[in-house]
Amino acid sequence: MKGLSLVLITLIPAVLSAMTITEAVQKSVMTHPQIEMKKEDHLTQKELLVRSQAGYLPSIDLSYSVGPEKTKTIANSREKSDLTRQDASVTLVQNVFAGFDTKYAFKQQKALVLSASDKVKESANNLALETATYYIDLLRNHELLQIAKENVEVHKKYLSQIDEKVKAGVGRSSDYKQTLARYENALSIQYLAQQNYDNSISSFERIYPGEVTASDLQKPSIGNIPANDLESLVEIAMQNNPTIDVSQADIQAANAAIKRSEASYYPQADIKLEAYWDKNIDGTSKGSGDPFPAAYEEESGYNALLVINYNIFNGFADKANKQANQHRLLNKNSTLADAKLYIKAYTEIAWQTFESTKQQLIHLENTIKASGETVSDYQKEHELGRRSIIDLLNIELEYNSAKNRKVTTEYDRLIAYYQILAYTGKILEEMDVVVE
Repeated sequence: MKGLSLVLITLIPAVLSAMTITEAVQKSVMTHPQIEMKKEDHLTQKELLVRSQAGYLPSIDLSYSVGPEKTKTIANSREKSDLTRQDASVTLVQNVFAGFDTKYAFKQQKALVLSASDKVKESANNLALETATYYIDLLRNHELLQIAKENVEVHKKYLSQIDEKVKAGVGRSSDYKQTLARYENALSIQYLAQQNYDNSISSFERIYPGEVTASDLQKPSIGNIPANDLESLVEIAMQNNPTIDVSQADIQAANAAIKRSEASYYPQADIKLEAYWDKNIDGTSKGSGDPFPAAYEEESGYNALLVINYNIFNGFADKANKQANQHRLLNKNSTLADAKLYIKAYTEIAWQTFESTKQQLIHLENTIKASGETVSDYQKEHELGRRSIIDLLNIELEYNSAKNRKVTTEYDRLIAYYQILAYTGKILEEMDVVVE
């Protein structure tokens, strides 16, 4: 009892310090460049939304210029003048009609802001699934490595036993060679399992900031799923998957772009207010010989105009622009249709895997139990001389294969669970992960 207490005291700190899959996902979402890229794009689109409203406000320009001017004009009796010219003006232009360009520019940009926001969620959703998958693969490959190591030890034990029998003259050389071949094969499988485990660590560290091993992770368990039947899951996915939200926002932006491209078919009307002041223009100044030089030394004034511009031909550019926007809309509609097909198919695959692996695990548990009992029986029969080493190796191989299949199936079911959450857009919500 005392020994058990010591073991528990040793293990508890390790369990408490191990990272959960939720913690891994939260840290990945908080730190990965993919998310930062999408966030910056969202902020960019928000600033462009402010810019799109500029057409509702007036444009004000101040201008001042000064410099030498040499002239010989009628204004100065064609006498060469060398003066310092000055110009100053203030101009206010307020657009009153631009073919609804500003209205639809705002709508288009508002949809792009929504699309950028949904892309942040989409990226976080995909990254959460990717993190969960790599996390689970790391644990899976670690368990398979342990099984491979145990298999090598079993083969080593039997190889040693048959070697002793051969040397004692009671064993067959062919049995030893066959056992040696199986031992070498078990070693190669162990090296492959080690490689897979090392690769899974590298894959996980690609999206998770920091070094990890399987001992740093807690094995996750299956939690709640959004629905208990495939039809409901697909319906939830169509409503909540952020990839679909992105496509729908892009369609809104494309529709607004078509409306906006029609603005060039309308005239543009602006109210223009201008005040100006000039000095020493056209070589006219005091002392120029003019009987009233002061009247020409400076000029100032102001005006208020309604300016209407109407382009009637620009080389078919307006028509081409509108048609290009129509093709973009068709493209976005096709993108949405493709996204729905993809999400529906993979939701179905994930659900079918989730359900199938549940049934597989029941039978694999029975297989392992039966194989384990058979191994024990064969060992007893071997001691009585009724079973050979090869018979033992055969049943050990069957037992080892069943354990491998169980580990693979168990983790396949875990991945399918997180895939269901991701395709239905619920993975962040279920894991209580916040995207700031």
